[in-house]
Amino acid sequence: MPENLPAVLHRAALERVLLRAAELQAASADVPETLTEAELSAVAAEVGITPVALRQALLEERMRVVLPDEQGVLATLAGPATFVASRVVAGTPKDILARMDGDLQGEENLKERRRFPDRVVWGPRGGFAGAIRELTRLDGRGFPLARADEVSAVVVPAEGGRSHVRIEATLHGRRVSAAQAAAVGLISGSVLTAVGVALSVMLPVAIGIGASVAALALWMARSNYRRDARFAQLAIEQTLDRLEFGEPKRRTLFSGL
Repeated sequence: MPENLPAVLHRAALERVLLRAAELQAASADVPETLTEAELSAVAAEVGITPVALRQALLEERMRVVLPDEQGVLATLAGPATFVASRVVAGTPKDILARMDGDLQGEENLKERRRFPDRVVWGPRGGFAGAIRELTRLDGRGFPLARADEVSAVVVPAEGGRSHVRIEATLHGRRVSAAQAAAVGLISGSVLTAVGVALSVMLPVAIGIGASVAALALWMARSNYRRDARFAQLAIEQTLDRLEFGEPKRRTLFSGL
C-alpha cells in the first residue's frame, strides 16, 4: 500500500476510489456489454450492495427518462418543451397521488384532467376562478406550472413502503407563443426598414433600425420562454421536495409577532 494512502478511508475518499476503480474496470477488455439481473445481483453481492438497494436502483433506472434532443427551429431558438424530474419518496402510490393532487391544485393553480390507477394528468385551471387566484397570490412566486400545457405524474411502488415518482411538464404552447412574438418582431423590423428606405433614410441606418428591433424581439421572446421553462423545472422539483420532506412552514403577515 502506498505510504500516503490512509489505512481507513473516509466516505468521500471511498466514493472516489470506487468510482475510479469502476472506470478502470469498464476500460478493460474483459467487461461484458450486457448483464442479466441475476448476474448483476451476483456482482452487487460481491461488493456488498444489498438486494433492497439494488432493486431500488433497477427501478429508478427503468423509470428514468432520457429525453431525446429536439430538432427544428423552435427547439434551436427557444429550447426544449418537455421537463422531467423523478425521485423515490415514502408512501404508497395512492397516497402520493392524493397528496400531489391537493398540492398541485392548491400550490400551482391546476385542475385534474384525467386519472388512472398510477397516473394523473393536470392542466391549467383557467377561467374566472383561475384568474382570481393569479391576482390574489401576493408572495411573488406566481403559478409557474399553470403556464404548462399539462403536468402529469406517474407513481410506481418501490421497496420498503416507498414509491418512485416521475413528474413531467410540457410547455409547447408557451414555446409557440414565444416563436410568434419573435416572428412579429422580425416582421416589424422588416417593415421599419422598408419605411425608412421609402422615407429616404440612409440605407445602413434603416437596416440597422430594423435589425435592432428584430434582434430585440427575438431576445425578449427567447428570454421570456427560458424563464418560464426554468421556473417550471424548479416547480416540479419543489413538488418532489414537498413530497419527500413535507410542507414547509408558511409565513403570514403575523409571523414573528
